[in-house]
Amino acid sequence: MSKVTEGPDVLRMLTDFMFNSVTNVTSDVVSPTTHSAIDKTQSMENYTDFDFLPPNSIGVCANGWLPPNHLLFQLANTFLFLSYMAPTGIHGLLYLRATLMLACLFFSLWAWLILCAFDTFLWNAIFTVLNLVHVCIILYMLRPVRFTHEIELLYQDLFKPLHTSRRQFQKALACMKEIQTLKAKEPYCLENVTHVDRLSLVLSGRLIVSQGGHQLHIIDSHQFLDSPEWFGVTSDDCYQVTVTALEESRLIVWHRDKLKLSICGDTFLQAVFDNILGKDVVKKLMLITETSNNEISLCGGENPTETSRLLVPSKEIRTGMDVVLNRHLDSPGEMIF
Repeated sequence: MSKVTEGPDVLRMLTDFMFNSVTNVTSDVVSPTTHSAIDKTQSMENYTDFDFLPPNSIGVCANGWLPPNHLLFQLANTFLFLSYMAPTGIHGLLYLRATLMLACLFFSLWAWLILCAFDTFLWNAIFTVLNLVHVCIILYMLRPVRFTHEIELLYQDLFKPLHTSRRQFQKALACMKEIQTLKAKEPYCLENVTHVDRLSLVLSGRLIVSQGGHQLHIIDSHQFLDSPEWFGVTSDDCYQVTVTALEESRLIVWHRDKLKLSICGDTFLQAVFDNILGKDVVKKLMLITETSNNEISLCGGENPTETSRLLVPSKEIRTGMDVVLNRHLDSPGEMIF
């Protein structure tokens, strides 16, 4: 019986001995790393935020300033600074876009050559291209507007004194139908026949206005042919006068309704045309009144009671102006005015 109980005791003692041996070996191998990790974990619980900073780095720039950046970086910020001083207006917008383009260009070069950061280079390259496109568009808008010699003289004589810009005048020229050339004695319009669907201005030459076979006045260069019809006359109405060329004349002809529709959105340009055409109507009325006064003096001081006699001479009265005009029509080569 003692031999039977002795066997399990020996087996238990042998098992305990092997377990203790393995535990000691494992503790000898693992304990240095395990204990160090445990020690670090316990010690980190006692650390503050300042404990992770380098020695003597607590405070602002405690270790001193970094050296200045590259020249490309300095140039980029210089142009960026200049962009903040852009003035107003279209030229100020061009200045702003140009300086921003140069600033982004230098930033992209700095990112590519010095910083070696592809994302920084890519973004600034995109900004450079966008500003370059804006610069090109503004330069196209600011391109000089040039006219032919005849149109330039017209602009200098009528539109520039009223402070009309070249681009505004170019907008009006865009509605131009044609530049028409009339030979001597060729009619521009016929009384009660031609519809009032255009606005014409004499570039060179002279024309005569008549009504019922009687000459009213002469239209010289840089004067409108149908300025009275501009006010309150529709395109379905007909001219009440006949206009004939005294000599070879060149006219600039606008689409009347198209011109009115084009300038209706520009109050300044509309006021310019109303001003020029209004002055032209006044000049024509003064010429007709002067002609009528000359007729009255030639007729011995007669005072006609009807207003129409002041505008349209009677058939029985042959004034000095009629004689001169008829002589010029018979001999267009003679310059008698």
